[in-house]
Amino acid sequence: MSRYSFLFSARWLKYIAMAIVVVIACVFLALWQKDRRDQRDQEIDTITANYSADPVDIDTVLDSTDSTLATTDEWTQVSLTGQFSDADTVLARNRVVDDKPGFYVVTPFTTTDGATIAVVRGFTAEEDSVPPAPKGEQTIVAHLRPAQDGSDDDNPEGMIVAIDPARIPGMDGAYSHVYAEVSTESNSGATEEGLTPLPMPELDPGNHLSYMLQWFAFGIMIIIAVGISARRERKAAAEAGPRSSGDSEYVVIDKAALDAGAKVSQPGSRYGRNRFSSPGVHGRAEAEEDAVFEERFRPR
Repeated sequence: MSRYSFLFSARWLKYIAMAIVVVIACVFLALWQKDRRDQRDQEIDTITANYSADPVDIDTVLDSTDSTLATTDEWTQVSLTGQFSDADTVLARNRVVDDKPGFYVVTPFTTTDGATIAVVRGFTAEEDSVPPAPKGEQTIVAHLRPAQDGSDDDNPEGMIVAIDPARIPGMDGAYSHVYAEVSTESNSGATEEGLTPLPMPELDPGNHLSYMLQWFAFGIMIIIAVGISARRERKAAAEAGPRSSGDSEYVVIDKAALDAGAKVSQPGSRYGRNRFSSPGVHGRAEAEEDAVFEERFRPR
């Protein structure tokens, strides 16, 4: 029988099945982290390529107001000329800038060709201290961002959670799938008084690579642990099995001979063959022990 035949026992089959499930889960999670890392690398490449590039006309990026922003076009800088509709300004809540909670100030901006786009003018930590939008015709440079889904948001008046053009008033003929964030860098460093400019997006790739390696390591460790456990059990079973006894010596006692007063005449070890020997060979003490031994086995 194979030395590892115990692996086919019910107990070991259960252990192996559990190990396989856990290893598959580790591989799945590792590959998921790899995909997350690849996505993050693509995002960083897009930010690096578009964030500080020269501004372009929005028509070169979006064919119409109903167009969807391609992933590779996110953060593209566009130049817009038109007017803000200050009366329709809303605050996008639950935003954080420089570790301070607050609001994005979002105001519809109508371009000279009649299209409207939601523009994030900046950040404020105080709901009651939002400055009015600049009046008159303005030329701004802003980064294009994909619109967020706010269809399920429950918003109080003047507030939004997701920057969704459909939830912002005054957005007639608007770009329905994008919004824009004012670029301070491209506006000669000018910032609206009372508003904090939005920071550049993070370029940190995150911990996805280390997490991927950890999940692969966990899977390998489980396989090694199962192998070590199987080897130990095989070794324990081998040590507990029958051992060779070819070098052992046994004492054969003939009770009938002892009853007749027979003595073993050949000398030998008191612990091996010829257990009972003469006093001249073993000494008095051993002879006395032999006599006691004979007495015990002699029938009465």
